[in-house]
Amino acid sequence: MESNSQHEPVLRRRIRQLMALVAAGMSLFHFGTAAIGALPTMEQRSLHLCFALVLIFLKGASSRKGGFGVKDAFDVSFALIGLVATLYVYFLWDVMFMRAPFPEVADTVIGTLLVLVVLEGTRRELGAAIPILGGIFIFYALFGRMIPFKAISHRGYSFARVIGNLAQASEGIYGQVLGVSATYIFLFVLFGAFLEHSGASQFFVDLSMAFFGRSRGGPAKVGTVASGLFGMVSGSAVANVMAVGPFTIPMMTRLGYAPQFSGGVISVAGTGGQFMPPVMGAAAFIIAETLAIPYMSVVKAAFIPAVLYYVALWFIVDLRAQKNKIQTLPAEQIPDWKKVFFKGAYLAIPVLLLVYCLAALMWSPIKSGFWSIISLIVVSSLKKETRLTPGKFYRVLAEGAMGSLSVAIVCAAAGVIIGILSLTGLSLKFSQLLIDLSMGIQPILLLLTMIAGLILGMGMTTTSVYIVLSVLVAPALTRMGVLPIAAHLFVFYFGILSAITPPVATASYAAASITKTSPTELGFEGWRIGLAGYVIPFMFIYSPTLLMEGSVVDIVQSFVTSLIGIYALAAAVEGYLYAKLNTSLRLMLGVASLLLIDARITTDVVGAFLFFAIFFYTRASRSRA
Repeated sequence: MESNSQHEPVLRRRIRQLMALVAAGMSLFHFGTAAIGALPTMEQRSLHLCFALVLIFLKGASSRKGGFGVKDAFDVSFALIGLVATLYVYFLWDVMFMRAPFPEVADTVIGTLLVLVVLEGTRRELGAAIPILGGIFIFYALFGRMIPFKAISHRGYSFARVIGNLAQASEGIYGQVLGVSATYIFLFVLFGAFLEHSGASQFFVDLSMAFFGRSRGGPAKVGTVASGLFGMVSGSAVANVMAVGPFTIPMMTRLGYAPQFSGGVISVAGTGGQFMPPVMGAAAFIIAETLAIPYMSVVKAAFIPAVLYYVALWFIVDLRAQKNKIQTLPAEQIPDWKKVFFKGAYLAIPVLLLVYCLAALMWSPIKSGFWSIISLIVVSSLKKETRLTPGKFYRVLAEGAMGSLSVAIVCAAAGVIIGILSLTGLSLKFSQLLIDLSMGIQPILLLLTMIAGLILGMGMTTTSVYIVLSVLVAPALTRMGVLPIAAHLFVFYFGILSAITPPVATASYAAASITKTSPTELGFEGWRIGLAGYVIPFMFIYSPTLLMEGSVVDIVQSFVTSLIGIYALAAAVEGYLYAKLNTSLRLMLGVASLLLIDARITTDVVGAFLFFAIFFYTRASRSRA
C-alpha cells in the first residue's frame, strides 16, 4: 500500500502509512471482538463505522500525487468529522439513545455532520445513486405533509426528529444492517483476503483445469467451475472475473472461442459467485438477519438455484463447443490432478472447515469465520511459498479492511433509507402501491420487481440493491403469497444479475479489459449467455421445492424438470441441438423451457414432451445426414 517513489512528498507517504496502520487496526479490532465477543451493539457499530469513514477519506488523500492541496484538506477534515461523530456516539450512546425523540442541540449538530459524511463517503466509494436516494428520503421525511397524494403523504417531522432517528437510534445509520457489516460480513471479507494471499484461488483454477481441461471446450468449463469454486468465498463478481479470467480467457480464444463469447462466459461465471454457497456475498448475511432465520437456512435455499445457474452456463459452453467443433486442450497443458491436489489440497481445508462449522456444528457465522481464518493462517504456514510472513500478514490485514469499505459504507447509507421508511411507514404504503400497480397479478408484480432490481443494480452494489428492495418490494411479494425466503432471494438474484445486464454490466466490462474487445458488444454477449439466470428466480417462485421446501421426492422432481428446462433454454439460445436449429424449433424449445418453470405436473409433462420430441428429431436428422 506504500509508494516506492523517491520523490513523493513526505506528508503523502505519511498519510499512506497511516491509512495502512488504521486498516490493519480495523482488521485486528474485528478479529479480536470475534474471538472474545462483540462489544455492546452501538459501541461495536460506531467503531466499525469510525474505521470505515476515516479510511475512505484517507484513501482519497493518499491516492493523489504532488503536494498537499485543498482537496487533501477536505479529505482530512471529513476524516476528522467522521472520527468525532462516531466516537461521540461510542462514548455517549446510552444517554443519546434515551433522548433520541428530543435531542439536544449538540446531538443534532453531530448527527447532521454524521449523515453528511456518510452520504459523501458513499458517493466516494459507490457513486452518486445511493446518496441521491438518501437525500430524497430525508426530504420526504421533512416535507411529506406537502405531498398531495394521500397514499404516500404523512404528517411531517421536524429536522431534529429526523436527525435523531437517523444518527442516535438503532434504527437509522446504526441499524441492523450496519450491525451485520460490523460482525459477520467483515470477517468473511477478511477471510477472502487471506485466501487470496495464500494462493487458494490459483489452487481452485489449477484443480478445475486438471479435472475439466480434457472435456470438450475445456477452458470455458474450467472457467465456469473455477469461478464457482473461487466465487463461493470471494462474493464479488468483478474480483472473480479478474482472478479467473486472465488465465482462462486466452486459452479459450486459442481453442477457437470468439473473444466476446470467452469474456461473456467468464463474466457470467464470475457473477454467479455472489449466490454460490457458502458465502454468497455480503447480502446473504443480511437476508438471514432480515428474515430472522439461521444463516444455513439461506445457504440451503440458495444451493439448487446456484447449481442450476452454473449448469446452464455449462450447457451453453458445451453446445457452443459442439456447434463450432471446438476440441479439448492439448494434453501437455493439462496438469495431473493428483499433483495439483496433493500439492495444494491443504489450502482448501479452511473452506471445508467453514462449511462444516456452519452446516454440521451449527456454529454462528462469526465463530465459524473466526476459526476458518485461524485454520487458514495455520495451514498456510505449512509451506514456504504460502507462508504469511509478518510483512505479508500486515498487508493482508490492511487489504482486508480496505476491501470491506464499500460494504460498510453502503450499510450505513442504507440505514438512512431504512430509518426514514421506519419513521414514516412508507414501506407499507409502497408495497400497497406496487400491488395496485400490478393489479394484483403476481406475474406482473414479479416482472416489475425484476426490472427494479436490474435498474437499481446498474448504479448500486448488490448489497445496496438488496437492502432497498427488501424493504420496498419484498413485502409486496410476500403479501401476494410468495414465501418470504423466495421473495428475498428473488430480489437478491436480480440485484446480482445487473452485473451482466447492459448498458452498465460491470462484470462484462471487467472481462472486456482482458479480451481487449468492445465492452458493449461483450456486455450483450454476456447477457445472452446468462439468459437462464433470469429465468431461475421465476422457477423457484413457482417451484418452492427448488429452495428445498418440501419432501425429498418433490425436490428431486423439481430439480430434474428444471434441468430439462434449463437445457432446452440453452439450446434455444445457442440455436443448436445436435444440429443447427431453425427459428421455429428455437421458439418451441423456448416455450418448453417456460412450461417447465411451472411446478404443476401438467405443464412439466407437456414441456418435457415438447423438448424430447425436438431432441430426438434433431438427433435423428443428424444421423440421416
